[in-house]
Amino acid sequence: MSTTAANITVRTSRWLTALVGALCIMALSMITTLDGEIALPAPTDMQITLGGITTIEQTFTITRPDLVGLEIQIHPAAQIVPDLRVPLHLRYADGSPVDLVSESLSVQTAKNGVITVRFPLLVAAHDLRVPTTTLALILDVPQLQPNTGPTVTARENHQTQETLIIDGRISANRELVFAPLYQRRWADSLWPISAMARGKPGILGWPPLYALLAYTYLIILGGGIANLRRRFLSRND
Repeated sequence: MSTTAANITVRTSRWLTALVGALCIMALSMITTLDGEIALPAPTDMQITLGGITTIEQTFTITRPDLVGLEIQIHPAAQIVPDLRVPLHLRYADGSPVDLVSESLSVQTAKNGVITVRFPLLVAAHDLRVPTTTLALILDVPQLQPNTGPTVTARENHQTQETLIIDGRISANRELVFAPLYQRRWADSLWPISAMARGKPGILGWPPLYALLAYTYLIILGGGIANLRRRFLSRND
């Protein structure tokens, strides 16, 4: 094999290796999991029957911006109401009543007393520099006979400023049992690509882009160092 052909083969091999590496980096940076799980039952749990109630509102504060869902504890009634649906709204607790999320919960889809609501990634913050945001979870209860229908769970809460409001009345020291679901990206443990992409338009808002840029930089840097080393060795020969 001639020297020229050997050089072409080496270069092709390097490009293919770099391409495979880029594809691996992109695939790994797209791996996500969910964080969030409803707490185990507590002795202070209280079941609230939805019949006779118009609205239930629970404020809560999140400390992570990548909110992608909610798990809500709700138990269907003993006498099943066919296709009973409960509208759900997620809004900022302060400000105009604009829905960030609007869904309709089918009570009969509850699994082990829990309904999971998924929605597109929500960057819930007025200002990305503010680490916490207070949201309001609102359930618009359909018209049911008092003391009938499905139940939601509330439990004692003396530690936070979060508020449970039932038909305009504050339920002191109680909170609705539910869990926010946050998206966690595996690659963020190495480099905060989600934070870098957050809030940016178009392809700039795609987290794997920043992993690929870092990979490209390392490839160029490594290639430059290798070339300098070869030149240095050739001068000393």
